[in-house]
Amino acid sequence: MRCHRENRLVWAAWVGVFVTMTILVSPGYAQTPVQLETACERAGGATRVCVAAAIGAEALHSQVGLLAGIGAEVPGTATTLGTRVGGGPRVSFSVGLGFVKMSFPDLTDRLVTREAGAIASSVQGRVVAGIFEGFRLMPTVGGFLSLDVIGQGSLFFLPENEGISQALHSYSAALRIGVLREGFTVPGISVSVAKRFPDDVEYLGTGSPGAISLAPKVTAYRATVGKDIYALEWSAGIGFEEYVSDVTLDVLKSRDSGGHARANGPIRSDRFIYFGSASTTIGILLNLALEVGWAEGFDRSMSWDGPHDPSSGTLFGGLSVRVTM
Repeated sequence: MRCHRENRLVWAAWVGVFVTMTILVSPGYAQTPVQLETACERAGGATRVCVAAAIGAEALHSQVGLLAGIGAEVPGTATTLGTRVGGGPRVSFSVGLGFVKMSFPDLTDRLVTREAGAIASSVQGRVVAGIFEGFRLMPTVGGFLSLDVIGQGSLFFLPENEGISQALHSYSAALRIGVLREGFTVPGISVSVAKRFPDDVEYLGTGSPGAISLAPKVTAYRATVGKDIYALEWSAGIGFEEYVSDVTLDVLKSRDSGGHARANGPIRSDRFIYFGSASTTIGILLNLALEVGWAEGFDRSMSWDGPHDPSSGTLFGGLSVRVTM
């Protein structure tokens, strides 16, 4: 009976991986910010505002996308949950606070001589279920191909005084696959893939020198390694994020014609992120984790000489509390 149960779980795991990977495939075509900038200029938009708006769209969709999933997919541990002794799923619940340092061109100024930005924060709730224990490679080495399923909801607090839309939410679904379960001699290692769905974002409104509307989606990959050393769980990881957004730019036309020009279409950008955390277990069930990280920047447009530097990268961090049942 145990063998049949494990076979069913293995099949369920791999079906889940296949379905998720199918869903997570990014669109085959999307513009770069440079192409969006060109489309804006062809529509009659003022060149400097078009360049700044395209760069701003890339900055906003990547920073909001990062805020939707801070650092590790499950803070405080690189080891998958596994299952209970009787074979049922082990479940954990967590709540956390996250922050991202946002920065982007200030489009309230037609000459775009200023940079806007502030610290954006989020409140996150997450549930994780371990549905497959994995395979034992050696007597003391197990957890290979173990599987967790993860669901997350987030509430964003974006810099209102900078003209960004408020009361945004995000929802995520993810799979985390174990490579090794942490033991006395080996670290915990896992990889994950997630799809995140933030609400639409608007920066400024019609009548401003430039306005941006975004409908972002994020695909996030993570690899994390962790080990308990001196009563603290130390983890480090690397991630790769793909941001795809349907974008609409409304910018002032050239001084001669007046009015506004509109350009729209999907844009795509991607980058690596790096993160580390320290966590401690309080009592038996409660885990407290502190995490910090850095996300790479993007290529700087040859036609941009404004104060915002797209290549400067983004600082982020978070604090979370997790209970495992």
